[in-house]
Amino acid sequence: MNEHPGRRNVGKLVRDLQRRKARERRGLVLAEGRRLVEDALASGAKVVALLAAEDAAEADGARRLLTLAAERRADVEVVPRAAFDELADTETPTGMLAVVEWEPLALDRLPAPRPDALALVLDGVQDPGNVGTMIRTAHALGAWCTIALDGTADVRGPKVLRGAMGSHFRHPVAETDWDVFAAWAARLDVAVLLAAADGASVTEGRNRGPRALVVGSEGRGVRDGWSGLEHRRVSIPMPGAAESLNAAVAAGILLYELLRVR
Repeated sequence: MNEHPGRRNVGKLVRDLQRRKARERRGLVLAEGRRLVEDALASGAKVVALLAAEDAAEADGARRLLTLAAERRADVEVVPRAAFDELADTETPTGMLAVVEWEPLALDRLPAPRPDALALVLDGVQDPGNVGTMIRTAHALGAWCTIALDGTADVRGPKVLRGAMGSHFRHPVAETDWDVFAAWAARLDVAVLLAAADGASVTEGRNRGPRALVVGSEGRGVRDGWSGLEHRRVSIPMPGAAESLNAAVAAGILLYELLRVR
C-alpha cells in the first residue's frame, strides 16, 4: 500500500541511503525503529518518507505516526514484512523507519557559545555505537555541541542515529577536518582539553570561557597533532585495576565533571 501513489519509491530510496556517499549527496539519513521515528516527528525535523512493515503498521499507535507523516507531506509506504526486513539495518527490525532531512553543521553554523560552554570533540572514534552514545550523552548533559573530526564514524550512519536516540534532531552536531577545527578553536579562543591517561584531574585548573573536550578512540587515543597546539590533558582517576574505559563511558564521566562545576 502506498499512501501517495506516483511519488518516490521509498524502498529504492532507503536502499540508496544505505551508502554513505548517497547520504552525503542527498542530505538525508535513515531513522530506523518506531521510537526514533516518533522522535524525528516530534522534533519537527523534515521527514520526507516513512516505510513500515504491514504488521507494524497495524500496531497500537502506528497508524497515528503514518497519518502524521502523510499530513506533513512525507511519502508513506507500507510493505510486506519480508520486504521491510530486507531493507532494515537491524537484526530484529521493529518494522518502521523514516527518511529524514539532516546534515552535520559546518563549524561556522554552530550556535554562539555561552561563556561556560563545553563542546565534545570526537577524534577518530570509529565505533558507530560509541559515536551515537556520545552524541546522546553530550545532548543529555547540556553540552554546547558535538564535533566529529576526520577519522570518526559517519555521524549520518544508521547505527549512529540509533545510538543517539533522536539527539541528532535536537543537539548541534558538526563535522570537520582536524586542521579546520584547530584554526576555528584558536580564532574563538576555545580552550582544548584532551582526554588522556596521563592527564591531570579533570577538576584541576578549570578554564574560563568556551572549552572543547577531545576524546579519541579506545585503542589509539587522540592523534599526535595536538601536541603542537595549546591544550591541557585531563583524565579520570581510576583506583581500580582496569587499564582503560570505553570511549563513550569516559566521555560521559568527563563531560559530567566539567559541566557540573563551571
